[in-house]
Order: sequence, then structure tokens, then C-alpha cells
Amino acid sequence: MNKTSLIGRCAVVCLLFMGTQCELFAWGQGHRKIREWAVKRLPEWQRKAVGEGHLRRLCVEYKSLQDQHAGGKAPHLDPYCKVPDVRLSLHDVNGPEVSAKAALWYLDQVVDHIREGDTDAAMKFLGVLCHWHEDPGCPSAHSSPINEAQLKILIPPPRNKVRYNYLYGAGGIADVGHYEIPDEDYHPLLLGRTREEIALRLCQRQRLLERNAAAHIVPLVQDMMCGDGSKAAQHRAAAAHYNARHIADVIHTVLAFAYDRLESVEQGGQALTAWLPDPVRKRTGHPYYVTGFLVNQAMDAKRNLHPLRFANGQAGSENSTGFGTGAPFSIDYTLAPGGVYSRFRCSVGLHETAGKDGAIAFAVVANGKELIRTKYLRRSDSGVEIDVRLPSVPVLKLSLITTAEDPAQSTSNLAVWRNPVLGRAE
Repeated sequence: MNKTSLIGRCAVVCLLFMGTQCELFAWGQGHRKIREWAVKRLPEWQRKAVGEGHLRRLCVEYKSLQDQHAGGKAPHLDPYCKVPDVRLSLHDVNGPEVSAKAALWYLDQVVDHIREGDTDAAMKFLGVLCHWHEDPGCPSAHSSPINEAQLKILIPPPRNKVRYNYLYGAGGIADVGHYEIPDEDYHPLLLGRTREEIALRLCQRQRLLERNAAAHIVPLVQDMMCGDGSKAAQHRAAAAHYNARHIADVIHTVLAFAYDRLESVEQGGQALTAWLPDPVRKRTGHPYYVTGFLVNQAMDAKRNLHPLRFANGQAGSENSTGFGTGAPFSIDYTLAPGGVYSRFRCSVGLHETAGKDGAIAFAVVANGKELIRTKYLRRSDSGVEIDVRLPSVPVLKLSLITTAEDPAQSTSNLAVWRNPVLGRAE
């Protein structure tokens, strides 16, 4: 190998691992891979309506407009990368209210420009919206629940790799090397029937993307630092695959809304277990003192796991969904925009492994107002059905609250929220 080639290869490695001074902290090659995978799976009528040329620009020229715009380097992109009266990062998951305003604005821009016949501008707005939903799906700085320094303490690099960044730079080690998104006969889903429901689902989906990507960070870093990189490539492909499905849903939904073809949206409500609650800031007693609550299962006093079955012989289905939790505790959600769902339904009661001294009251609170509160339920009581109307407000703050008659009986106060569902507003 000659000296020039060696220097060139070293430069590539440094760029891949050590990062650059630019604002790219997530997918590099992944943006185009994800976008092309998603566009290829759009229904034929959407491909014809938009045109192959416009879809090509969406995948190539308009895949990273906010990266070009970062740092004020491209003021001509201000119309596409600055949301009026909203301060946010178009690379990260933002707060619910900010995300809702931005999602609504981008949805409106795409729809309005398509209906006005300016498809090229519509693809630019759609490109920014897609990139905003691609970055959190990358196992990189956007999705990491810990920072670079903490990660290097948990997984110290070998001596010959101490200079490498794990997360930072143009993708860090999250988007290097060769990987392909698995081929799949995927049919995109429609995310809502109204602009508000679409925006709300986009915000929740984006948080799920971030959580999914975070699960790939540790095994990816371990393999890059201590393995041969083959498993890391599998994790990159898996994260990109999950992300690509979502982007297919995003593009499909926005175009269906723009062309007024939302007739195949699934009916019914949304299972609350498919949503991420607000970060937990409260604690309860043993056995839930570490996790606070569990999804689709419950714990007994010895922290053994069980299905969500009520006491008093109401076993219910082994596959019941919902939450097992201790008391006192609160599971909180912020839904923005509000007004999308008009009812909340579930059944509540003590878990079959709750102790004889357990006594728990269940309450549903919306924006500080108590909508319902049960009496203190005991092991001998049947489960209680809850069906309450939710207020139509711009931002809905929903809390599922358990209150213990005697908080000291934490191993007896084991609660179940079974089959919680948000019902659509008509």
C-alpha cells in the first residue's frame, strides 16, 4: 500500500470514528437508505400523484435540509427550517406542546403546497419532517439516554480506540460501515383521520423511535470496541429498518391527507400501553420501588412476574394489556394536541397476589380535575369498570392515580389498570 492510500484510509477512519465539526449527530448514509426504502413501499396511486421525479428529490436532494441549514449557513432554507413562533430542534425529540405545533405546521405546509400545485416545495417541507423523524431513530447522540462520558465509563474503549467517539461526529460509530435495510413487503399504515390525530401520533411515534434506537446503543458499542463489527452492522440495520417503517407511515399518511384519501384509517381507539408516559418522577414502595410500574404484567411481593389478573376470582385473559403498579403512584401522559380522544376506558382492581391488608383507590385526573375516583378496593372486591369523558382542551394532561389507604402496606397494595383505551372523538 502506498503512502497516499494509507493517509487516505486513515483520514476516512478518523472522520468515521472521531467525528467532524459539522452538526450531524445521527444518520449519515442512513437518511437516504431509510427514505428510499419508505418511498418504494408507497401505494401506486401516491407514486403517480406525486411523480417519480419529486419522490427522487425527496430521497436525495431534500433528505437533509436542516443539516444544510444548521448554523445559519443556508438562509434560503429558512422558509422550510424555521417554524413560526416555535423554538425547537429539528433533529431531536422535543416537548409535547412544541412538537405538536411543529408537526401541525409541517403537515399544513405539505398539504397546502400540494393542493396549490407546488409539489416541489411540498417535498422540501416533507423532507424536513422526515429527517426530524429519522434522527431520533439512530443509535447516536439524538437517542442516547446517557452521555458520551458515561458510556465510556460503562464500556471503556481498548487502548487502540481511545480516540474514537461513540456517539458524536457524522454519525459517530452508529452509521459507519456497510449495512442494508432488510427487504420486506411492507404496507404503510395511516396514522389518523384528522390533522390533530396525525400530529399527536407523530409525536408519540417519535418518542418510541428514540426508545427503540437507544436499545441498540450498548450492543453496538460493545461490538465496535471489542468485537469485529459484524453484530454492530446488524444493529444498525435493525434500527434503520424500524425507522424506515415509520417513515413509510409518515409519508403515506401525509400524502393521503393531502389528497383527501384517508378512508382506510383503522377504526376504534388507541391502547394506552402503546404510548410512552411522561418521565416518572415519583416513587412507591416495595416491590415497585425501582420501576414504578410494569406494562402488561404485574409483580408480587417477591418481585415475581404475573399476568394482569384481578383478585376475587376475576382472572381475566392471560393476554390482558395494561399496567401493574404499586400505591401510591401516578402514571402521567401529556397529549398534544388535545381533543383527539374523547373517552378513557379501563377496568381496575387489586392484583390476585395483593395482600389481605391491601386497599387501593383508583382515580383518573385530566388537567388537574378528578374525573372519577373509586372507593378503596380490597381483595374481596370485584374489579371496577371505568368509562369517563375526557375534556376537549389544546393540551391534555392525563393521570392514572393509585392511592393507598395505608401506604405502609406496600407489599399488599398491588394494583392493576387493565385494558386502558383512549376512545376517538367523533
